[in-house]
Amino acid sequence: MREVKFRGRSGKAYSFVRMAPNAPWAREAGVALFAAQGPFGWRVVRLTTLRGRLHDVQPIWAWADAERYGARTVFVMRELDPHDRATALADLEAGLNPVLEQAQTELAIAA
Repeated sequence: MREVKFRGRSGKAYSFVRMAPNAPWAREAGVALFAAQGPFGWRVVRLTTLRGRLHDVQPIWAWADAERYGARTVFVMRELDPHDRATALADLEAGLNPVLEQAQTELAIAA
């Protein structure tokens, strides 16, 4: 496992660990970042919250959605506090401009 830092809009650097897609990363509490390797580094496809629940399928569906847009790599930032997790997710989305944004994909699922 290798640490990678991604910066949010605020300029804060968040530490992520690269995980194997078939590892039990969806059980963690934190933020998952799905990315594709591009010519100039990582292209962030989607971010999602990880609630640390044993059988939570939301992150798995988010990963499947991101794979359709080219994501092949999973990064996880561990964060137990739900408020800090939500703050980090919002900061990262604003700074990284992912292909799929959290609010848009949640609305599509709800429809």
